[in-house]
Amino acid sequence: MNLYGDSGANSIRGYISAEEEPAGSYKILRKFETPTQRIALVDHNGNLLVYSNGHQMFGTTADEDLFAEAMIHIPMAAARRRKSVLIIGGGGGITTREALRYTDVEKINTLDVDKIMIDFGKKLKPLVQFNKGSLNHPKVETVIEDGRKFVKKNSEKWDVIIVDLPEPNEKNPKLSRLFSREFYSLLKERLYPGGAIGVACSNADSTAEYLWSIHATLTKAGFYVLPYHYFEPVAAENWLFCLATASTVQPKDLRMSVEAKYLSTKKLRDMFDMPYYFVISKDTGKVQTDDNTVLVEIINNAWYS
Repeated sequence: MNLYGDSGANSIRGYISAEEEPAGSYKILRKFETPTQRIALVDHNGNLLVYSNGHQMFGTTADEDLFAEAMIHIPMAAARRRKSVLIIGGGGGITTREALRYTDVEKINTLDVDKIMIDFGKKLKPLVQFNKGSLNHPKVETVIEDGRKFVKKNSEKWDVIIVDLPEPNEKNPKLSRLFSREFYSLLKERLYPGGAIGVACSNADSTAEYLWSIHATLTKAGFYVLPYHYFEPVAAENWLFCLATASTVQPKDLRMSVEAKYLSTKKLRDMFDMPYYFVISKDTGKVQTDDNTVLVEIINNAWYS
């Protein structure tokens, strides 16, 4: 392992956690500290990885393509129309790239709370090549702001809203406000009739309770909610998501209307077949509000138990 900057194994743990450290040799290209996070740019086997507060956020790997397709194409397929899209947590530009595949998209608002993440997606050559210059596209407006503040002060509505954010935890409990019933109720007000919302729900290494708590919170906010997942075989990761709509959606009615690298209509529908051990855990879900710490407690118990 080659380090750039600080020396000593312990010096990198604020940037790269032991649990998410790349396998084998890697090189830290650069480290940054902002008011909200510690960021590391890592070269691993020729791929660029971006870490925030110890956790890998995105990179130029094949599994990022898989994740972005699962994150974007389900809500895009469920929405009645796709003229306007809001992506909360889209600094890398990879999900924006997928949304731009739809020719009927007229405008995408891509938000990140930290300017440096947007700058990576706009200027960092390996990432710009990977996201196909999505954050510099004329249909895309990038915004540096907390997602909740932006939505609250903005009277605009969207056809599709994507919430792709890291899990709230004891180091960043304020993130809970972007997963709360109050925030989801606000999103419902900003959604056009027939619109759809997609929410990233961690992965199966966390706990079923996390997925079902987001499901319960969206339901409490008045949405019809369907959980779905995507199993990535190389890294053996099972990513979890929730699709939220104002009216009932049947998976059998959803179809891919654009070409993607990995997804087809059949694979898209198959993602709604949840593993049995998740299905039987549905009653574990709790409602996250602005006044409690449901998700923080779930994540802390999963990470540190």
